[in-house]
Amino acid sequence: MLILVSVQKYRAFLPIGWFEDEIRIKTEVFIDVEISYQVETVADDLNQTIDYSEIHQILRSLSHREFKLLETFGQIFLEEIAQRFQHIAIQSRRIRIHKPQILELGSDCELQFIEIQA
Repeated sequence: MLILVSVQKYRAFLPIGWFEDEIRIKTEVFIDVEISYQVETVADDLNQTIDYSEIHQILRSLSHREFKLLETFGQIFLEEIAQRFQHIAIQSRRIRIHKPQILELGSDCELQFIEIQA
């Protein structure tokens, strides 16, 4: 059986960006995460599943670190998920980071995002 665990629209303010101002003011982002894993049968045991609170904990922990690129944040997040849940038969991991604000003057863009799958 394939199970999909998802966290959608996790709001964070990240010290992330190429420019000092982006890091200083912190950039608002919305993060979507999907993790699928394989099981023979569903066990009514939190230790045998992907715990939402641990996903939130990893996101909170990483949101205090400085990164230049959203891609780096996403890659490290996916690596941490694989490490934290190595006892689970994970089939796929995906993170999408939506960045509604940009510092470019005159931009007509409402939203941009990056997505990484592993």
